Amino acid sequence: MPDRITPQRVHEQLDPNFFTDYARFSGAMRHYVSKTLEDSFKQDPNEIHRRLYIIGLYKEEYAAYEDMGAIVEAFIRWKSGNLKHPVAGILQYKVSQVVLETLFKKRKVKSPESLYNALGLEAWITPNWSSTYPGIDCKKVMKTMCRFIFADCKKNQKKYGIEAYNRIKHGLAVVPYGKKYKNALPDSPAVIIRNLESQPRDSYVLWGLPMTDKALNDRATIVEFVQSTLRALAAFYVIARYPDFLANQLKISPPETLFNLSTLSDVKGLIQQASDKS
Repeated sequence: MPDRITPQRVHEQLDPNFFTDYARFSGAMRHYVSKTLEDSFKQDPNEIHRRLYIIGLYKEEYAAYEDMGAIVEAFIRWKSGNLKHPVAGILQYKVSQVVLETLFKKRKVKSPESLYNALGLEAWITPNWSSTYPGIDCKKVMKTMCRFIFADCKKNQKKYGIEAYNRIKHGLAVVPYGKKYKNALPDSPAVIIRNLESQPRDSYVLWGLPMTDKALNDRATIVEFVQSTLRALAAFYVIARYPDFLANQLKISPPETLFNLSTLSDVKGLIQQASDKS
């Protein structure tokens, strides 16, 4: 009989491939969708299109926060010795466990510096980084990423927003004109969700989705930043842990030059900006 392929062996094979592909391709999907929605709206900026655009953007933003929670949780578990390969955490995660505020409380992450340490990012800074990219301060970039994740993303991922996202992703309980249902709401799309403050939770509220030009631009920018941050995190991990995989399978050597791929040009631009910030 052939040898049984264990889950551990599967994770070992998947791990370098998954995170390399996430950095190069799959991590860009949400930004691609939001940019496609934006381009389509600009071609035909009528009111119905505008309302569909904000609902689509909202869905991609909250999906990106969920991705962030799953990936950060997987790396924290790996650093703590709970996982041999972070990809196992990606395959096992439950939505309720990767809400950022819940995740940080569970893992006792209380600040950006605490997140930096929980992820073990100091060990991801390779000896050749400064000679490969003398103009990019790797440690500064990683700490900036941690501030963005801990402060901005945690604050923006609101509990009612999560409830609304769960309705939107199934295509249910979304209305185009919130003001029609409740006069105090703005003239924008809304989502009918449970009132999380009532006990028992048998009453409902309308969660309005602002769709001013600024709101649209801000939401699109957040999707781009979240996805670029996660792609950078995946790339840093692969560079630090799998230099031989990059050299032998992808002919990328030194491993730090993974960021020179054309598919990672936007991510490289982001880390350059993060390094340049005072």
